[in-house]
This record gives sequence, C-alpha cells and structure tokens, in this order.
Amino acid sequence: MSATQPDRAKKLTLGGAVLAAIAASSCCIGPLILAALGIGGAGAFAVLGAYRPYILGATAVMLAGGFYLTYRKPRAAAEGDACGCEKPNPKAGRAGKIGLWFATGLVLVFAAAPNLIACIANRGHDAAVATTPGATVEHATIRVEGMDCKACGVHIRGALAKVGGFHNMTLDLEAQKITVGYEPGAGRLQAYVAAINDLGYEASLPGQTSAKSN
Repeated sequence: MSATQPDRAKKLTLGGAVLAAIAASSCCIGPLILAALGIGGAGAFAVLGAYRPYILGATAVMLAGGFYLTYRKPRAAAEGDACGCEKPNPKAGRAGKIGLWFATGLVLVFAAAPNLIACIANRGHDAAVATTPGATVEHATIRVEGMDCKACGVHIRGALAKVGGFHNMTLDLEAQKITVGYEPGAGRLQAYVAAINDLGYEASLPGQTSAKSN
C-alpha cells in the first residue's frame, strides 16, 4: 500500500463524517435559513429528522475510522521495502491530527446544533416578548405534524409572533403538538394555524383535520 493511500482514506473518512453531521443537522438548520430568507417549506426538512439518529451513527463510525487511521502505529517497513526507507513524515502526521480534531469539533457543533439553536433563540424571544399590562392570556393546543427537534420551535415562534398576540409556547415533540399562550382575538388561532402551515408543517386545531390532509 502506498503512503498516500492511508492519507486519502483518512481525508475521505473525515470529510464524510463532517458532511454526514451537516446532513443530520440540516433538518434544523435548513428551516432557519429558509425562514431568514422569507421562504416557506421548512417542514420539508422534517423527513431528514426521521433519519437523524442513523446519520449520526454513521458519522460516529466514520469519525472512529479517522481516529484509527490517524493514531494507528505505522509498520516499520512496507512490504517489499525491507530496508525501511519509507519513513513517516512528522509534519504530515501533525497536520493530520490537527485536521482530525478540527473535524471532530465541527461534528460536535453540528450534532448539538438543534439544542444550541433552540436554547439561544428561545432565551432571546422570551426577553423580547412584551406583555400588555392587564391583558388576558389564554392557552390553546395546536397539533403540528412534522416537528422533529427543539429547533423547530424557533421559526414556529417567529411565525406566531408575526400574527400578533403571542406570549409563549410549549413544544411537545413526542405528541407532535404545541401549547400556545396568547391574547384572545377573533380568528387568532386560525391565523396561527395558517402561519404554521405556511412554514411547511401540517397544523390543525383539536377536532379539525390538517389543511394538507384534504
């Protein structure tokens, strides 16, 4: 095996791990990018969310392969090179280790992206919400199909805030629903449902079917 073959395999492994981590987090980052651009279709990324555990598993396997190729002990002499003329390059080995840990850092950032995005965005939203003094706040449940991680709540909150009267929201991913605190107004809940559907999800009020299921 030539000296370049392990290096090529290592680069492909690390590159694959980073790309897989990006794909695993695209179900959360993608909708935010679309929302920032004012484009709907955020719910279309939800299909990737179902495969997120498998993609992250493949990422871990490729990253483990990168560690193996980087830290394994090279043979003293390659087959057919009994004199041992081919010696490892210390600079290349150091650069490979730096690249490995850089790739590992990127993978960890992308893997944790959903929770980090949701935590930062939700804190900023809670601080920005202005409560009308003496306003009556009611709570309602809206079913939202297509949510797959906490980051989904970020652009849903933004859509509800644009409608108006929005105070807070609790996300229940397992039950595929949200509980909204809002100031009651004529047609406000229906407007919330429409705003969520515009993002690409399938929202409906209790006792109603999703507009997209018809």
